[in-house]
Amino acid sequence: MPRQLNVLIVDDLEQDAVLLVRALKHAGYDLSCERVDSESAMADALSRRPWDIVLADYSMPLLDVERALAVIARTDIDIPLIVVTGAVGEEAAAEVMRAGAHDLVLKHNLKRLPPIITRELEAAKARRERKAASAKLDSERQLLHQLMQGIPDAICFKDLERRYIRLNDKEREYLNIPPETDIIGQPSDSFSAPALAARKRAEEEHVLSTGEALVDCVHRIAAPDGSARWLSDTKAPIRGPNGEIVGMVEIRRDITENKRQEQLKDEFVATVSHELRTPLTSIMGFIGIIESGATGELPDPVARLLKLALANCRRLAAIVNDILDIEKIEAGTMAFDCKPVDVLPLLHEVTQANQGIAEQHGIVLRLDGASAPGAVLADADRLAQVITNLVSNAIKFSPRDSEIILSAENTGESVRINVRDYGPGIPDDYKDRIFEKFVQVDATDQRQRGGAGLGLSIAKRIVSQLGGNIGFNRAPGGGTVFTVELRSVAADYPTAAKTSALAS
Repeated sequence: MPRQLNVLIVDDLEQDAVLLVRALKHAGYDLSCERVDSESAMADALSRRPWDIVLADYSMPLLDVERALAVIARTDIDIPLIVVTGAVGEEAAAEVMRAGAHDLVLKHNLKRLPPIITRELEAAKARRERKAASAKLDSERQLLHQLMQGIPDAICFKDLERRYIRLNDKEREYLNIPPETDIIGQPSDSFSAPALAARKRAEEEHVLSTGEALVDCVHRIAAPDGSARWLSDTKAPIRGPNGEIVGMVEIRRDITENKRQEQLKDEFVATVSHELRTPLTSIMGFIGIIESGATGELPDPVARLLKLALANCRRLAAIVNDILDIEKIEAGTMAFDCKPVDVLPLLHEVTQANQGIAEQHGIVLRLDGASAPGAVLADADRLAQVITNLVSNAIKFSPRDSEIILSAENTGESVRINVRDYGPGIPDDYKDRIFEKFVQVDATDQRQRGGAGLGLSIAKRIVSQLGGNIGFNRAPGGGTVFTVELRSVAADYPTAAKTSALAS
C-alpha cells in the first residue's frame, strides 16, 4: 500500500522538482507536493497546511538553505529539511549540517533519498513525542507546585529512608524551618521534639514497611509563639510502576481550632449536666415521695401523671449520667476498682435488674443456662454498666414477643460475654461508627428509641480500659450478637483492690 507523504520542495528549477517527485513515487510514496522558490512563498506554504518533510536545493537566486531553515524555525514546527543538490564541497556540506539540515543527498544519487526520508520521519515523530511528554511533565510539575503551595495543608514527599524529596512552605512553617534552609535529603527527626520524632518515625516506618495508609494521626506541636498546635496527619505509600513502595506522601492539617471548639463544647456539656443533676435528683425524690402515697392517697389520674413524670425524670437522669460518664472518661477521672469478678452471678444480677424494662416492651430477657462459669479481673459495677448498656440497646431495637439472651463462654484464656437479640440488625451505614458518641441508628418503626446515643460508646471505652475487646456480629437466624471479651483470671487471684484511672 502506498505511503502518504506531504513534501514541500524548495527549488527554483521545475525539472529538478520533477526528478524528485519521480524518484519518490518510484519508491512507493503517494505524494502530495508543492514547489516554492522564495522565502515568502515558503512561509505561505508552511502556514497553509502541514508538511511531513522539506526537500531544498542548496542555493537558489531568491533563497538558500540557511534562510529556508530560518523560515522553518520561525514557525516553531518540527519539520525535517533534507538538502538535495547537484554538487557541493565538503566544507559547504558541513556548514549546512551545522545550520540545522538533517541530511544531504546529491541529485545524481537519489536512491539514497527514500531511506533517509523514512529515518528522518521516524526521528521527527520521536522528537514530537518526547516534546509532548516533556510538556506534559512540565505541566504536571507546575500543577503539583500550585497544589502544594496553594492549599492550606502541609504536604511533603519522602523516600524509603524517610528523607524529604519535596515539601511546601506550610510544612516548613510547622517545622519552624526558614525558607532559605535546604532540608531536601534530610529526615524530619531533628526538627521535632524527641518524643514526637519517635512517634512519627514509628508511623512512617509502618507505612513504608506494610504499605498501609495511616489517617488522622493527631500530633501536638509547639507553635513559634509557644502555644500548642494540633495537627492531623495522613500518611500514604507511593508506589512504583510495578507496585513496589518507593516512598511516601504526608498531608498535615491544622486542627487546633477544632480541638478548641471541641473542648469548649465538652466543657459546656459537662457544666450543664452537673447543673442538671442536683435539681433533677431533688425532683425525682419529691415525685417519688408523692407517688408512694406518703403525702396522702392520690386520685388515679394524678397517680398516672406522677408515674409518667417519674419515668421521664429517670430517663433524663440516665442521659445526664451518660454525659457525665463520657466527660469523666475523656478527662481521665473515672476510677476503676478492679478485682476478680465471677461472670455468671453478675449476668444473673443484670438480667434480674432489667426484667422490668424488658417486660414493658414485651420482650423476654433470660440468661442462657448453658453458660460457662469464669472469672475476670474487672470493676464489677463498671462491667455491669457495660452489660446493662448492651441490654438496653438490644431492648430498644427488638420486636415485641422476641427474646434477648445473655450468655458466657470460657475459652480458658478469656471469658466472652454475649448479648444476643432478634432485632433488625445493624445497617451497613452504621457498622463502622456504631461505637462513636451520639450515634443512633434510625428507627425502623414508630417506637421512640430515646437516649443520647452514648451507651455503646461508654461501653467500648470502659471495656478498653479493662483491657478487653468489644464487638458485634450478625447472629444466625437474624439479629445481632454483641460480645465483650476479657482476660480470664484464676479463682485464687489476689483480691486486693486495684484502682486505675482512664487515660483520655
